[in-house]
Amino acid sequence: MRAYLDVMQMRMPDRLTYSIEVDAGARGLQCPPMTVLTLVENAVRHGIDPGEEGGHVDVQARLRAGRCCVRVSDTGVGLSAGGSGLGTGLSTLRERLQLAFDGDAHLALVELEPRGVSAEVDFPAREAARP
Repeated sequence: MRAYLDVMQMRMPDRLTYSIEVDAGARGLQCPPMTVLTLVENAVRHGIDPGEEGGHVDVQARLRAGRCCVRVSDTGVGLSAGGSGLGTGLSTLRERLQLAFDGDAHLALVELEPRGVSAEVDFPAREAARP
């Protein structure tokens, strides 16, 4: 995810900024592959890239009450300018989350004011398997 954001920032240095904040307790948790990257790619591709002004992508991962909450927010063009808001990538992600967590995971999109979108994934906190 960080490498992707670095590359995209090189591609549009005056239009993209980002921040990543991960709680120490959330670092070792199981998260299905590509979950966060899918959200970040959507924020850049559908939020930041289409707008002339660019914007900021904020990635946060928090551990609270036995659950992991990953939030990717952007200050891009928003849902109404970007389409329906639930394309193939997010639909596939929702299906993968439901399979991985037996229906106990949630993906929510919220339009932000004055502009932008927040995508939040919430799932049970499980320690990742160590090799």
